[in-house]
Amino acid sequence: MVTLGVVQETTPMRSVVDLSLLAGAAVSAALLAGAHLFEAAGYAPCELCLDQREAHWAGFAITGAGLLSSLLWRAELVAAAAVGAAALVYAISAGLAFYHTGVEFAYWPGPATCSGGIEALSETIDLSAALLDDKPRPACSDAAWRFLGVSMAGYNFLFSAGLFVLCLGAAAATTRRVRQDATNGTSH
Repeated sequence: MVTLGVVQETTPMRSVVDLSLLAGAAVSAALLAGAHLFEAAGYAPCELCLDQREAHWAGFAITGAGLLSSLLWRAELVAAAAVGAAALVYAISAGLAFYHTGVEFAYWPGPATCSGGIEALSETIDLSAALLDDKPRPACSDAAWRFLGVSMAGYNFLFSAGLFVLCLGAAAATTRRVRQDATNGTSH
């Protein structure tokens, strides 16, 4: 029975949505933990690295809220909306990581605020805030770490793109099923 998007039984699509939300929350948490561990080990993040972290904080919040909605309140429509929103966040994260990887390989220039030197100060940054910042940021073009030739930004791209595909697939399958059920007059 469906009442205000609340479902009492678990359907196969619900489990796909729940698993996608769980995977998104777990991978975002792991990537954030890894980024903070690297920082604690002395690898200072550049400005683009920090932007990528923000995307994963948003992804973690959205997937976590969607998973709680699904598991605690059985809110299928909320969970489906959350997995769709997570797909958008992971697409943005993959785009940021792709851009950052291109900057590291000098395929295109990085933002002026990410050069790591005094030229990083532009009209968009407050000079006093930049002078008070006790952590100098490295240039975005310098990959601080690589494994098998892939930088942290490259791995972030791979994980973010995978999460995008997973969440988009779950959202599309759920939307398709809900539309089909509405056409057939079936409710769960």
